[in-house]
Amino acid sequence: MIIEVYRQDGAREGSPIVEPLLADEALIHRGTAEMDANANAFNQIDMAVVFRPGFRLGQIIEATDPSTASPYRAKVTGIQITVSEASIDANLTLEQPR
Repeated sequence: MIIEVYRQDGAREGSPIVEPLLADEALIHRGTAEMDANANAFNQIDMAVVFRPGFRLGQIIEATDPSTASPYRAKVTGIQITVSEASIDANLTLEQPR
């Protein structure tokens, strides 16, 4: 497989990459995964939560929206943990399908 490379605004052609990167089957799986990831619109939700060990990227969580009192499920796409002298704060970034 040959991948053509262009630099900056595309006016200057770079050196082509000619080494085999992935097998055809792996390319098909990667392409399918990228299309699936971009097929649906997502709501991004930032949520402050009580810290507990075990948060993982890709984990599916269930939360309740205070405005509707109905639970929803979302995937964890970001974790931020802040440690201070008095507390440990955790913020999660979630993706929820629309």
